[in-house]
Amino acid sequence: MENEKKYSVIELAELLGVPRTTINDWLSKYSMYIDFTVQGKRRVYTDSSLAVLKEISELRNSGMSSVDIEAELAKRHPVRAEPEPSETVQASSIPQKSGEKVSHASQPVPQGTAKTENEFQLIAQRQSEELGKVIGETFQNMVLRMEELEHLNRVQNSRAKVWMAATAFFMVLLLIGACFAYRQVMLFSRANTELKQEAVNTNQQLQTLQRQSIELVAGTKSFRDNIALLEKQLKEQQAAFEKNINAVKQNFEKAQREHQSRLSAEREKNSALLKMKEAELALEKEKFAAERLKFLRDLERMSTDNENIVNELKKKIEEQKALEKQSMPSSVPEEPPAVK
Repeated sequence: MENEKKYSVIELAELLGVPRTTINDWLSKYSMYIDFTVQGKRRVYTDSSLAVLKEISELRNSGMSSVDIEAELAKRHPVRAEPEPSETVQASSIPQKSGEKVSHASQPVPQGTAKTENEFQLIAQRQSEELGKVIGETFQNMVLRMEELEHLNRVQNSRAKVWMAATAFFMVLLLIGACFAYRQVMLFSRANTELKQEAVNTNQQLQTLQRQSIELVAGTKSFRDNIALLEKQLKEQQAAFEKNINAVKQNFEKAQREHQSRLSAEREKNSALLKMKEAELALEKEKFAAERLKFLRDLERMSTDNENIVNELKKKIEEQKALEKQSMPSSVPEEPPAVK
């Protein structure tokens, strides 16, 4: 899949929000479930690798140990086979037992054994590379930490100097304050006299406030009495309102029942009128049918009479023609019968 997106270790760390060292640790521990490809001299990872790393992060956040995470990954994902550099392995990479002589040309290496040892070599090489990276990053982090500690030491030294200067300045201020202590004592004694006078005035004000509080308590009692009276009146008004509401509701229900009864009477009256109109319409239909039947019978009778009259006229015409033939002279000679 040429268009599939590839991720580096740094990109994986940014996407998952975890340190790069943690990503390297996960890639080393759970390598058999994480797919990768080699581009040049570095490894790149695919979307499936990112998905597996997200699952590992979720399982770690849920409190699972590394053994439990590996067992959970074994349930969810198949074990990935390491990519092989070639289909065959040179015979020189196979260890020989002491006393055995192997011919590179005549004895082929079994394919399963070659793949297994090649996988072990690749795993060992990958783990050594990852271990070297982790050790290098660890040393780099240690150097950065040492630089930070030196910076913090310098900052603390500068702060210590500042505190020493501030302490000296504070001592000078204490000496200056001691010079003004007597003056402050005198001022304090005068202020004490003024405070006593203010205390007397305050006692008088307190007595006045006590009288006002007594009056306020009495006013509060009257206010409570007024509130109780208002609540009583409010309850009475509420009861009267509910009574009026019930009366209006009953009147409305009564009017509604009367209206329903009137509507029922109107419906019955209209139904009776409708039935009466239907009966009248049926009677009119019967009358119309009788008149139509009578008219048809009259037409039939008139037709019969006309036929009789026509027949009589025809008969008279024929009789008249016969009489005319008889009354005509016989001057016309009769033709002789034809000779056969």
